[in-house]
Amino acid sequence: MARNEIRVGGNRLAVLSVTILLICASGLARAAADGYQDWLRAQRGGVAETERQYQAYRNEQDQQFSSHLKSQWQEFQVFQGKVRDPNPKPRLIPKAPAAASPPARVEPAPQDVPVKLAQLPKAPVSPAPTRPMPVEVAADNIDFSFYGNAIRLPYDRQWRTLRVGSINPKVLAAFWEQMSETRHQPTLHAMAQVRRDLSLDDWGHIALWRQLVKTLQPNQPTEQELLLWYFLVKAGVDVRLGYSGSQVFLFVAVRQPVYAASFIKMGKVTYYALLSPDRGKGLRTFNTYESNYPAALQPIDLSGASIAFTRTSPIEKQVNFEYQGRRINLKLAYDPQLVDYMASFPQMDFDLYFVTQGSNSAREPLLRALHQHLQGMREEEAVNFLLAFVQKAFAYQTDQDQFGYEKYFFVEEALHYPYSDCEDRSALFAWLVRELLGLKTVGLHYPGHMTTGVAVKNVPHNGASVEWQGERYVIADPTYINAGIGMAMPSYAHTKPLRVIATH
Repeated sequence: MARNEIRVGGNRLAVLSVTILLICASGLARAAADGYQDWLRAQRGGVAETERQYQAYRNEQDQQFSSHLKSQWQEFQVFQGKVRDPNPKPRLIPKAPAAASPPARVEPAPQDVPVKLAQLPKAPVSPAPTRPMPVEVAADNIDFSFYGNAIRLPYDRQWRTLRVGSINPKVLAAFWEQMSETRHQPTLHAMAQVRRDLSLDDWGHIALWRQLVKTLQPNQPTEQELLLWYFLVKAGVDVRLGYSGSQVFLFVAVRQPVYAASFIKMGKVTYYALLSPDRGKGLRTFNTYESNYPAALQPIDLSGASIAFTRTSPIEKQVNFEYQGRRINLKLAYDPQLVDYMASFPQMDFDLYFVTQGSNSAREPLLRALHQHLQGMREEEAVNFLLAFVQKAFAYQTDQDQFGYEKYFFVEEALHYPYSDCEDRSALFAWLVRELLGLKTVGLHYPGHMTTGVAVKNVPHNGASVEWQGERYVIADPTYINAGIGMAMPSYAHTKPLRVIATH
């Protein structure tokens, strides 16, 4: 019995011990939970304090900037837009005799084999349509269309009613102060997300803000410019607002040289009048503030142009041309929304137009149609076929005659407009050669003329060519009607190009 009692007693002790342990563990758990909640509250308090300090810092920046805006202004000379090529283009282009075009051989020479056509590239995938939801549930929303994309953003209702009277430093400083007191952070965050969703280039980013301010203040150009100034500065873009007489203007800092746009120089930074309808033409002086915004601002980079952010229904177009006595009919297509966007793009150096591809809408039908005709052709014949297409399927006219000003086409625009000139055709032709034949190309800039060179394996006998970076490029002029590869336009046959432009 004693042993049993001891055993039973041992069980009671074990149960008691477990109970005590459970109570202790529960107490420890509650203590741990309470400790975690205390830690979480402390963390939240720290975040809130950090946000409060950051907002105080931003408010201090705005007050400091507003103070400068009231007094520190200076008149700057406005320089008229740079001209990329002052030499006039020929209004009428020469035609090579049809017989002069190198004929295709009936029987290929032993070393001649059909060109190995490049595999048709897969069109880049367009981003999914975006409709960002507001950052804050209670925020007011504004809806607008951006090149076919439905955009929804949170906004502050005060932005619709802001008005300014006469233009002077105190009025502009007061506008900045008013905007600083509005709720702009949710819009900045949402706009940044839209930009990421659409993969916009820097000009597209500005265009997106521009569409917002036009929606906020329709028929109020002055208030649109002021809103755009505020938003772009807050988004980190280096822009300068100023005025001349009773008009306000917004000048943008750009990393690369821009042509055909008036500009001012402030130290080492060049600001261009890219947001004026006439690019600042005729503007002689510009009053702007001398001080910089306290936070670092960045110039925009226009070294690349986005082509896959629009939402559109492609437009189809029938073209035809003659090649070796045959009439070739082709159906092509292009993106009208992208054409509209590119019409607003600042005029850049030639490189940009040579390296920018066509849109999804343009690539597939055109490349596939041409690919079918190139089957079985030798390299030289394939180049000549593409030359004939660009030379004859599109009518020639100078930009001055078509638009009244100089304009350089992206691929999409060359397919859209009824006329094109030498640099437009060169960019289109070089793109087709690279995409379909996989051959290297260069742009060749002569005074008043642009043509191309192609690195073919077999250089035609007595064919005109240039050497660049250790490779031989044979002249292939998409403007010189009936001319085949190796034939230079007579006016430039003995002229050295001013510049060779890399296209790959």
